[in-house]
Amino acid sequence: MDNSVIRCASCGQPNRLPLLAPGKKAICGKCKSPLEPLPAGSPVTLTDSSLDSVVGSGRALLVDFWAAWCGPCRTIAPIIEAMARERNDVTFAKLNVDENPASASRFRISGIPTMILFRDGTEKGRVVGAVGRRELEQAIARHLG
Repeated sequence: MDNSVIRCASCGQPNRLPLLAPGKKAICGKCKSPLEPLPAGSPVTLTDSSLDSVVGSGRALLVDFWAAWCGPCRTIAPIIEAMARERNDVTFAKLNVDENPASASRFRISGIPTMILFRDGTEKGRVVGAVGRRELEQAIARHLG
């Protein structure tokens, strides 16, 4: 973790991580929450409190609105995880609608899975339903490319 930058899962603040001594843990410089580096290429887990800061980062972003009980959500999850590992031009994130009802309501999520594509803090497009990788790639190219 030599000077890597990770975004706080609680508040969205980017933090530069110095080389840590054994037994030391990093905390967010803004909200003081513990920082846990994400495994390389993993989708970011979002909450009602962290969604705005990640969307507002300006990066190209695909947010998967999902629920654990949803079969189609479980079907599309490996596709999103693979794309997160393979692409560095788009940030992939997941938001559980059962645990974060305010965000689901705010974005008028009426069916899941729903993937919303953001750039520069604004919604650029949506994909609703369990679609294949090709359809997701086309949506990214059309709305974020």
